[in-house]
Amino acid sequence: MSSSPSIVPDLLRHRAAEDPAWVALRVGASDELAVGQWEQRSNATARGLVGRGVQAGDRIALSFGEHRWADYAVAYLGVLKAGAVAVPLGSRFAGRELDRILAHAEPVGLVIGDGPAPSAPQQWVLRLAELEGGQPQETFQVSIGPGGLAEVLYTSGTTGRPKGVACTHGSIMGHDLPPEAATPVGGGLSFLHGFPIGTQAGQETLRVPLRIPLRTAIALPAFEAELLCALVARHRVARLQLVPAMAQVLVTSGAAGRHDVSSVRRVILSSAHAPPALFVRLQEVFPSATLWNAYALTEAGSARTLTQWDAGRPSSVGRPVGETELRIVGGDGGEVATGAVGEVWLRRRGTPPRWYHRDEEATAAVFVDGWARSGDLGHLDGDGHLHLDDRMKDLIISGGRNISSVEVEDAIAEHPDVVEVAVFGVAHPVLGEDVAAAVVAGPATTERQLQELVRARLAEHKVPRRVVLLERLPRNASGKVLKGELRERFGAAGSAGPYVAPVGPLEALVAQVYAEVLAVPRVGADDDFFALGGHSLAAAQIAARLGDAVGAHVDVGAVFEAPTVRELARAIPGTPPPAP
Repeated sequence: MSSSPSIVPDLLRHRAAEDPAWVALRVGASDELAVGQWEQRSNATARGLVGRGVQAGDRIALSFGEHRWADYAVAYLGVLKAGAVAVPLGSRFAGRELDRILAHAEPVGLVIGDGPAPSAPQQWVLRLAELEGGQPQETFQVSIGPGGLAEVLYTSGTTGRPKGVACTHGSIMGHDLPPEAATPVGGGLSFLHGFPIGTQAGQETLRVPLRIPLRTAIALPAFEAELLCALVARHRVARLQLVPAMAQVLVTSGAAGRHDVSSVRRVILSSAHAPPALFVRLQEVFPSATLWNAYALTEAGSARTLTQWDAGRPSSVGRPVGETELRIVGGDGGEVATGAVGEVWLRRRGTPPRWYHRDEEATAAVFVDGWARSGDLGHLDGDGHLHLDDRMKDLIISGGRNISSVEVEDAIAEHPDVVEVAVFGVAHPVLGEDVAAAVVAGPATTERQLQELVRARLAEHKVPRRVVLLERLPRNASGKVLKGELRERFGAAGSAGPYVAPVGPLEALVAQVYAEVLAVPRVGADDDFFALGGHSLAAAQIAARLGDAVGAHVDVGAVFEAPTVRELARAIPGTPPPAP
């Protein structure tokens, strides 16, 4: 290229000119996309959008399941080449939440993959094939600059409604590559991730093969530990990028012992807190790999911290990368001293700040002079490493003393049979709040064992007074634990109604899959996925297993929209409607 890339499509054009046959993206074990195909198909898609009347600055919603990562990649770059703004939705949103997002984003249209079209009475809805079919594939780009809006990413917050983070091309292009990116990789390098479409992490993994030569991103169509390890063995994957919840499932599944995963040389955890005990278990699974911990915010763009995990500094999430700036701010708005706890603020020097789409009040509260406020409490050690102490909203104040839920979670996670843990505050008539814990653990684990474990490591007032053992922790579509829900329904698990036997082979199949994935002994026709402790990772596993069993694609969104056994059985493709 004659000039430096300034907008996202420039990256694809540059890579396609260098090596059009290089496979940039693989999806599971079947689908793949070479950069030349990506360039040509996105050119055709952009022409189809412009022919549809799309103008520069128009917002286009993209609704694709994770099994269609390749088509999503084409649609995303096609939208940007048309000068429009992508609103990636993936499969994380459904029902009323999706309706609210569409009403807030105000897209002129929706581009979808397979499956039923979302309800969008104010917008046109087209499948990708309809847009790109028959269109010329030569280079196409509507004139836009770095200041033009590129995408609006809707976050799945654990409280409140999702907010749309507005990202310009300039905020995306301002990015610090790792030092090894400058070193040629003989034969290329594959990395595998399990991030959903439309998340900050998912968007960044999609752009890695465009930023760095000879990189191939392998996307999981659904999170299955067995599938992940099989793909590692098949493609000799060198790197894994996962959220801690996925890593927890992976290390407890035993799948790595059934496949050759010796090619893995680096495992990076991000997007949520990872307890030190998890890194210890990961090292046992991947003894030849280095383990890394990362911290970033959608609101802060490419600003991030990163560190190789060190048992001598187990809670560190690293130091700022490249042009990233970091500060710890106290209640008075000033920076606190080394070691003192305050709110973590991030920004990247020279990068345009982001904002919340159509939400001036929230923008003013979070984005300050180019900084993004995280809502996380943390501190810096003497070497400049960031340590996260808690989410501000999760800090427990008991009897006037501050208790970090993260600190208690890390202590409980040291138990060898603990899979997941969430610590939160519950009302107390005298103390104001007391400590509670919801734990997923092996069948022999008891509440008393976990309390004694914490008592041996932390002060008495930090020991959970209430511990409940659950089959699964409730999570939102992005995999984040819903502590608010735990506070409301503390101790509740399983179905609240009487057992109703499944009717017919399909209901029986769905009940069996629910029981296997959610690890419950008996599931009836009226039992609800969420009441049984379901979360997004489990939903993906259920959809994948049912799809394999019936020989048709089952969208993960169906598990959220039709959560009972009977409803989901009726929603499976090819299922006849119930008799009137």
